[in-house]
Amino acid sequence: MMDEIFDRSYQSGRTELNAGIDRGLKRIARRIDATFRSLHRVQWSAPWDSANKAHLG
Repeated sequence: MMDEIFDRSYQSGRTELNAGIDRGLKRIARRIDATFRSLHRVQWSAPWDSANKAHLG
């Protein structure tokens, strides 16, 4: 009986831990993706591009 209670508690805790790790990794991946997208935008935006000229006035 005690082993079953321990096992249920252990399994539910393990499930929550795995879900938390998964959420954390997804958040980190989204931040890294946003960082690389902004770096790519800065690196490859040409000042003579017609789209950028419209913003400059």
